[in-house]
Amino acid sequence: MRLLGNYLQILIVVLFLVSYYWVVQQPSDDFDSEIPIERIVKLYERVISALRENSSEICEGTFKYCRRPETRHINCGEVLKGNKTYISTITGENRVPLVSNPYLNMTCPQISNRIRSSYEMNPLKVGGIAFARNVYTDYELIEKQVQMTWHPENRYCFVVDIDADIHFIWKMIQLVNCFENQMTMLPVTLYMDSAGHNQNLAHTQCMGSLLQYPNWSYLMLLQNHDIVTKTVYELDRIFEIMNGAADLEIENDTLDGSLRRFNFNPKNLKLFRNGLFEQQMFHNFLFPETGISENNLKTPVTLVSGSVAASLSRESVQWLIDTTDVTVFTEQLNRTEYGGDKKFMASLYTNSQLGMPGHFTSECIKQGVPVAHFTRFLFYLSMFYFHGFSMSQRADNESYKCATKTTRHKTCLFGIEDLKSIAEMPHLTWNKVYPSFDWSIIDCTAELLFNRTFLGQENKHFDEDYYMNSISVEYHRNRNNPGYKLNCTSNQKTKIYEYYL
Repeated sequence: MRLLGNYLQILIVVLFLVSYYWVVQQPSDDFDSEIPIERIVKLYERVISALRENSSEICEGTFKYCRRPETRHINCGEVLKGNKTYISTITGENRVPLVSNPYLNMTCPQISNRIRSSYEMNPLKVGGIAFARNVYTDYELIEKQVQMTWHPENRYCFVVDIDADIHFIWKMIQLVNCFENQMTMLPVTLYMDSAGHNQNLAHTQCMGSLLQYPNWSYLMLLQNHDIVTKTVYELDRIFEIMNGAADLEIENDTLDGSLRRFNFNPKNLKLFRNGLFEQQMFHNFLFPETGISENNLKTPVTLVSGSVAASLSRESVQWLIDTTDVTVFTEQLNRTEYGGDKKFMASLYTNSQLGMPGHFTSECIKQGVPVAHFTRFLFYLSMFYFHGFSMSQRADNESYKCATKTTRHKTCLFGIEDLKSIAEMPHLTWNKVYPSFDWSIIDCTAELLFNRTFLGQENKHFDEDYYMNSISVEYHRNRNNPGYKLNCTSNQKTKIYEYYL
């Protein structure tokens, strides 16, 4: 009995130590975007030093990427080599957050000078890329993302949250007004939040606005803190390979309690235009306007979760705006407490009976097989995730790490430690990247894309076969072939995030 008591005491101590280690060692999820005054002073001292050592015209006339004064001391090349000793000197207390410039010159010549390259750009094979981005803060990040994706054939649409700071709204208006033929900004009327409310409505409004511009072939749906990690020419080639297929995250879903009372069939959702729901004709009669049978109009739409971020062909966008009416669908998803926005595009994408161009299928979800995607990369904490699966990598409780040891909304916050993985992994965008946490990862990624775009730096990790053989692209290419059978299990091997930790 005494021996048993000793074992129990040892067990209690072990459990206490494990619990203590878990609480102390796990990264905090309460990242505060407010920068302490001590760090602001340190950053200003670095900026002043850089400006004293170099003339204020240091960026003029140069053919290299020009970083901000506060990040000019960063050796991006050493970070790309994975030099952890060096990386340790530019992280922690030495990490470089962005202190927003209150005196940023917002005249059109200066904005254009910051965005446009002095290099000539080659025509795009697919005829331009459109970007629809929901924003609310960090103007300098938004402008940097335009610079990183700039091409004369590309088009941009922004929806600004109605609760955004008035100075941010003004800067966004200035930006768009300087590029009237390439950019549009919708009236500031929508309230958007991190729970997903009105995110889909904002994106669909942007879709309608972007269709006024001819010639672009693919649209990327983005949010405030998505950073694009492929050059404009790499994106162009990827979309050429996709050839009409869409790409986004999909995963198993369980209905939010507030949605259980809704009957999600196309008829009740009034999903198709042109009065199709009043045409009660014969069973399985194909309506000529859409090719959707009456039976399918009454078949419930299987709700699927996924990602707000997506890559869609122009045909998909045209279908969403001209063939469907998603008003009722978005209104019902908006009634969820959290994450309704993640169900919108994923559900339209996987319910193949709806006929969305570039669609996928729900077959892999029914088989319980994760489907790889590449539009956006996130790294989740699985301990806060109770259902489903996804190839947005989720670590289990034991192996979970972020390179930065910092999280936000249960996902990794990326920093300069992640530059090598950003440079080598196949995803088109990464989320989340916060300027108030680490500007050096943004500047080094921008420099990487600049060097690959204009200076002939080869991307040895750009694997066209990865995109060609992705399950969604393969399905799109072969789905109409007689005898084609979808194999949900991919044989493709790619480096995972943990490889770089």
